[in-house]
Amino acid sequence: MPVRRANPEVTGVDPYRRLSASQVITWNNCPRLWYYSYIPKLKSPLPPQILRGNAVEDCISRVLRESPVLISPSDDNLLVSPVNEDGSISYDSETGWRSPELKARNKDSWPVNREELEEWALSRVKVHFDYCWQNAISDWESSPNRVGKSEDIDPQEGMQMIEAGIRLHLDQVELCLNQNGGPNLEGWRIGRYRPEWPSPDGFPKNWISPHPCAQISNSPISWVEAWEISRPWFVDPDASNFSETTCHPDDWFQGEYDLVYRWNGRIRIVDLKASIGKGDRSGGYIEQLRLYSWLWWETHSRNNEVEALEIWYLGPGTIKQVPLPSVEEMSQFNIDLENLYQNLHNKDSIDISDFPPNPSPLRYFDVGGIPSEVAVDPDPKARCNRCDLRGICENSNYELILPSEKRLERFSHAWPITPMSKIKTRHTVIGEVRELNGPTLKSDGSVELTFRLVDGYERAKVRTHRQGGLKNVSRSIQNDVRIKIEKALPSIWRSELVIDLDSESRISIAEDEEISEMIDIETRVNVVGRIWSINAFPNGKGISRWSITLVDSSGSVGVVAFKQFIPVVAAGLSRGDEIAILNGEIGEFAGQKQVRLGPGARVVLLKSSEDLRPF
Repeated sequence: MPVRRANPEVTGVDPYRRLSASQVITWNNCPRLWYYSYIPKLKSPLPPQILRGNAVEDCISRVLRESPVLISPSDDNLLVSPVNEDGSISYDSETGWRSPELKARNKDSWPVNREELEEWALSRVKVHFDYCWQNAISDWESSPNRVGKSEDIDPQEGMQMIEAGIRLHLDQVELCLNQNGGPNLEGWRIGRYRPEWPSPDGFPKNWISPHPCAQISNSPISWVEAWEISRPWFVDPDASNFSETTCHPDDWFQGEYDLVYRWNGRIRIVDLKASIGKGDRSGGYIEQLRLYSWLWWETHSRNNEVEALEIWYLGPGTIKQVPLPSVEEMSQFNIDLENLYQNLHNKDSIDISDFPPNPSPLRYFDVGGIPSEVAVDPDPKARCNRCDLRGICENSNYELILPSEKRLERFSHAWPITPMSKIKTRHTVIGEVRELNGPTLKSDGSVELTFRLVDGYERAKVRTHRQGGLKNVSRSIQNDVRIKIEKALPSIWRSELVIDLDSESRISIAEDEEISEMIDIETRVNVVGRIWSINAFPNGKGISRWSITLVDSSGSVGVVAFKQFIPVVAAGLSRGDEIAILNGEIGEFAGQKQVRLGPGARVVLLKSSEDLRPF
């Protein structure tokens, strides 16, 4: 079972706050780096090397999905898997699968040795390559947070990596042939062996007909049979991102395997790397695979251990064997990682002081992920010197002056500037209840209600947040009762104060001496900062918002504008520019401070990134 779907309704785990191998690696590298990456979500720029890795894995997957019995070397009649509206593969559908519709090629054209099978597979690489490469470029170029140029990546180098991956897979095919198909050969030949999560092959999940190349019982296995039987599980290339992850039984950890070989009845997990294996990342890859071994064990009732862990470095075309964790180590993984999850993702409040800038030593590896002769940099701050966050972390020696203005003169007006750390998104407010509708208890235990809150001459509309989740409400709430709302999310809609209530909000009966006036709530703010990242830009293909992250000397904030409120100047802004947001609306999204652009808001370019020190 390479995929285990999460069940958040049962476990109560927020699907956007699970732990992952990349998070664990980041945490081990530096707790402060984890904080910046996952709390204010300061995204690193996206280099063009990303597109090479995506293209390489996509192309390899498309070739592995095909059959030399059904597809000719130059066939452009490509397999496409049916997908659901959410982008996941329609495994339970009996229609939309291409392989059952294909007729077997003439048997004389089937590969009968490794050389012929390799020739067929590399011909298929050439058929798929241009599409995969251009698609990867398009995806990368659609990211407004990219840096560099796609021309900096050599497509021929990508082609060579794909060919290396195919040859490494053929080693598994040949091993399968030499071991006569493994224990499931005869069951496969009669159409009675198909795993719960079959390897992508163009056939539906429930398919019991023998494959066209299946031979009679007890005959020697053929090369085309070995290709079919040894096919690993991998993420279907037509699936949307992260739709085929596997989750821990308690849902708090998730991961996605690249290749899972299982033809011999045992499990071999492979991670594809479109690189040569040099640099500190190679150390993280080892941690990642050992965590995947533990995840497989946990999701298989702790009675199915992985046989081997391998990193395929496609640059040199070599395999790095990763030591398997023992049962004792995996049991400890579960304890340590759940504790880490509770500390990182399941606390009521998180403070930056809980995440010290404590970088681990920078590691060195040679080609193929082999530890270098000097395995660790002696400089304790070596990791800091090349960190993307060095410009805003106090542990770094990199001097970057970020905005700290208190006031800005623009448009014949003096605008008071609020430091980002001082922006207050949640408030406590006290008043009397009017026009109460509810409360109504929903099936998930949350409460639905609306009412007017009155405080002297001040009025506010109170409602359950559109994402729901309010659970802490006094049973004594009724009209004319004086209440206290804590951790409320205020906003302005058509000149009216609106108070949204979510899972963090709380309604209780106010004490007589308690005072917290609505008039003190600030719903507008002015900020000055540098653009750390551009997270979204309208593209006419489903994205209709402009979203950026700003940083100043005190912290960070997200900025978002939708449709008609997207400023004209947005098209000319880039990473590193210093800008001002004037008369923005204070908000919050996914626990992060946000400034929204609405009626009356302005965006002003103050300094170009070309005139400032780079991040």
